[in-house]
Amino acid sequence: MTQQTAKGITYPESTDHTRMWEHFETLADDVNDLLTVGDNEAEDTSSRTTTSTSYTDASGGAFSTTITVPPSGRVMVAVRSTQRNSTTLNTITSWQAVGSTSGTVYSANDGAAIIVKGTDNVSLQLTKRLTGLSPGETLTVTTKHRVNAASTATFDYRCIDVWGLV
Repeated sequence: MTQQTAKGITYPESTDHTRMWEHFETLADDVNDLLTVGDNEAEDTSSRTTTSTSYTDASGGAFSTTITVPPSGRVMVAVRSTQRNSTTLNTITSWQAVGSTSGTVYSANDGAAIIVKGTDNVSLQLTKRLTGLSPGETLTVTTKHRVNAASTATFDYRCIDVWGLV
């Protein structure tokens, strides 16, 4: 008689008399289902701007990508931006993550943001692991941007990568 682990992996008991290859085939199928994770990427090479002092979408509308949360409930998010300001002030990029069933699971914030001061174009990336998500739900990751005072932020390149973790 076979048993299953808490993660659904089937294993034989010492009294099982099934051929070993059948156990290995079942094991491989069970593990394959656990290792199947998705990924997605969005890339924007158009120049975008904002003058907002609170987090918002850049000109051209929302820039986002989605992923189906894997059985682990864990996802890695990487956001990259090439940005500058029209003055000596700050151009700030963060992101938010919204689940189709759980709602907002991560909000744009200055503590986890790409902050570039001045008129020089600078490319930076930030990466964050999200845990405790609802397996199977659709997670949408969207960049959010702002300036710290009256000025214009310009974004010449943006990229979002998301991938599920085992």
